[in-house]
Amino acid sequence: MCGECRDLLNEAMNLAVRSEQFEGQRRREAALDASVDPESWQASGQFDAYVQRHNARHPSSRIATRSMTMHLWVQDQYDKDLASWRGRAAAHLSQCNDSRQEP
Repeated sequence: MCGECRDLLNEAMNLAVRSEQFEGQRRREAALDASVDPESWQASGQFDAYVQRHNARHPSSRIATRSMTMHLWVQDQYDKDLASWRGRAAAHLSQCNDSRQEP
């Protein structure tokens, strides 16, 4: 694996972590939106207990433990970073693959 491949892999892992954080926030919002009385569910501490149980049972689809207001620019920057990474990764990997196939 060349240095640029390692850099692209590292960047992909960072993007995956950011994406999972966004998904955790979306799951939190969806769970609260589905509640009849989200304010009292949170105030009573029962929502926190629900989040802990859910995260223990479903580690691959965790709910964020704290509420964060996701600003549009954060999502926009993530989308731009992802698009940039996809283009660079595709270009580099096709070059790496082409160089390996040459005799």
